[in-house]
Amino acid sequence: MPNFVPGLLLPGERSEMDAHAGWVAPRRRPWLSRGWPGWRRAALFLLEYFAIAGGYVLLGWFGLVSMPDGRLVTVWPAGGFALAMLLLRGTSRWPAILLGSLLNSFWFVPWRWVIPEGTFVPIIPESIATVLTSLSRVLSTVVGVWLIRRYVGTTRWPHTVRGVIGFVVFAVLVHPALTAVTTHASLLAVGLVEFGPVFLRETWIWFNANSAGVLVVTPLILVLLESPVGRPRRTHGEVALVGSLTLLAGIVALNFQWWLGGVGIPLVYPITPFMLWVTVRFGARGAVLTNLMWAGVTFLSMSVSNDGEAELARTFAQYQARLVVIDSFILFMAAAFEERHQMQRALEKERESLGARVAERTRELARFLSLLHSSLESTADGLLVVDRGGRITVTNQRFAELWRIPTSVIESGDDARALGFVREQLRDPEAFLSRVKYLYAHPDLESEDEIQLVDGRVFHRFSRPQRLGEEIVGRVWSFRDITSRRQAEAERDRLLVEESRARQEAERAFREAQKALGVRDEFLSVAAHEMKTPLTSMKMQLQHLQRLLVGASGGQVEAARLRPVVATALRQMRRFQEVGEQLLDMTRLTSGRLEPRHDPLDFREVVAEQLELHAEAARKARSELRLECTGPIPGECDRPRLGRIVGCLLSNAIKFGAGGPLTVRLEAREGRVRLQVVDHGIGIAPEDHERIFERLERAVDSRHYGGLGLGLWIARQSAEALGGHITVESELGKGATFTVELPLSCQSHAPRRNEPPAEQELPTA
Repeated sequence: MPNFVPGLLLPGERSEMDAHAGWVAPRRRPWLSRGWPGWRRAALFLLEYFAIAGGYVLLGWFGLVSMPDGRLVTVWPAGGFALAMLLLRGTSRWPAILLGSLLNSFWFVPWRWVIPEGTFVPIIPESIATVLTSLSRVLSTVVGVWLIRRYVGTTRWPHTVRGVIGFVVFAVLVHPALTAVTTHASLLAVGLVEFGPVFLRETWIWFNANSAGVLVVTPLILVLLESPVGRPRRTHGEVALVGSLTLLAGIVALNFQWWLGGVGIPLVYPITPFMLWVTVRFGARGAVLTNLMWAGVTFLSMSVSNDGEAELARTFAQYQARLVVIDSFILFMAAAFEERHQMQRALEKERESLGARVAERTRELARFLSLLHSSLESTADGLLVVDRGGRITVTNQRFAELWRIPTSVIESGDDARALGFVREQLRDPEAFLSRVKYLYAHPDLESEDEIQLVDGRVFHRFSRPQRLGEEIVGRVWSFRDITSRRQAEAERDRLLVEESRARQEAERAFREAQKALGVRDEFLSVAAHEMKTPLTSMKMQLQHLQRLLVGASGGQVEAARLRPVVATALRQMRRFQEVGEQLLDMTRLTSGRLEPRHDPLDFREVVAEQLELHAEAARKARSELRLECTGPIPGECDRPRLGRIVGCLLSNAIKFGAGGPLTVRLEAREGRVRLQVVDHGIGIAPEDHERIFERLERAVDSRHYGGLGLGLWIARQSAEALGGHITVESELGKGATFTVELPLSCQSHAPRRNEPPAEQELPTA
């Protein structure tokens, strides 16, 4: 049994122990968790602690009131109760024992009987003595539990003679001795007693009182709280009869003591045979109950005696010795009876088991041949066993099914005939037969190969010698149809190829997604810059306006000074509005929510409005705006969408026009309106003509030219939504001409819902 150092477990810890395996590590669990179940567990936990403490106080009170002369403690049942509780519930309940001992000491002060009568004890030494004696009792009880676990090997009642001997030694002798010595040593340390004959006498009395309490109470609790073990069950009538007789025997014994007080306790010995009979009939339960009766008779007899102090001390020693001897003998006898009964039951079970095994063995031998045959038939392989003489000895149905051999061929037992029958089914019969002949010529070899059949099936053939001990008596052939496996492998290879292609496609998609994420990040950066620039300019103009208002004399500011500030702020506001409208257009065009409206308008008027709106930007870029149009062009179109197309083309031309003149041509012919925006700027490479109309695409570096990369995309999508189209003609360094053609009216083009582009969606943050 493993060694360990005993320790006090904290509340909430549970330690378990197996009677044979020794200690199991303490298992911790939260004893107070949230919610009603946690509070309920906590309430039950505290209730258990208070119940243990209350039981200790009650039994301590009983031990004190049963003193015959008011000073001689004959029995201390609280010590046996504490030992039983820590054995059953674990040493984590030591705080409950400490609480009960403290309450018992404060209320009844059991150690005061050690001090001579009339001795005044100050409150502080008295309190220290109370705490120290309570701690000594708890520590002694924990040590006693550890000794029982360590050397007896169980926390329950041992139902063996060896276990009972260990219990008597450590629980009845060692544990009470530790309790008595530590308790009086605490009083000696405080200075309430002095070392001498009185100290030794009181220590001896407390040892006997604790020993009697443990011997009677601890086995009683341990045995009555467990199910019947190792003894035959008795009827309820017999239990009631024995209980009545036990009570009657105790009453008779007490009456003898009262009637013949001078004779003393020896007159209760006639009930000893009855105690032995109850022990034999009921085992440990009968033993603890009769011991309880014997102890009750003994201590009640002592309490009603009128002997003097010297005679009482002698009687006390006799009673205690008889109690320990008789109770221990009764417990030993019960353990011996239970051991004998358990051995008898084990022998009966072994005899029954032996008879059952013999019968089962006989049935197994009878079923052996049938089981062997069914095992051969249940296997997925076709089996063929041939002896050294070339005779077929064993086959199964699966072999006949695989090779499609008639039953007559197999029943003939001729292996050569069977080989001749399967010859026509093989793709390479010569190799098959040569391998068979080679293995027959070398009986100790093993072989494993595959066989191809003309019908497309594939067999796995395995052959090994059949041995009887060390002698080779034949050969075993095993055939398995692996056609499905080979087909599955081919399918697996095909799927692997497809998986490789799918993986490559996924990698390509991942790279495209990474590219889209990069585009998104660049777009967000450019959008933030484009929106920040007009906001910063507006802020500066507003601050300038504020300074003008603050510095104005008499609260008046000249209009000439305010007009350029307000104009600049409005221009930046329009620029900020354009960025927002571009983002809104991108969302509508991407999601397909753009519904163009065809209202009557003048195309020339819309273009002129846009030229006026972009005049300031063209002036700053040193570009001259020209409009070439013969006159008004009435028609039907979506005015905001048309303005968006013209505005996007003008903004693009101003940005990349390199300060040259910008020409806008507008004409109507054959039911359509043609708009051209011509610049003489940096131009566009032919390979970029289509790419510049894609979303977030530019033909130049965004670090040198601003913009979101959405203008031309919005222009194309808007033109297509209105039933038209947009094209570009340009070369590097030679400017660019953007041409938009739109229907003149809704009769020439039925309005259609704008569909979202098939290209990849713009990733959003």
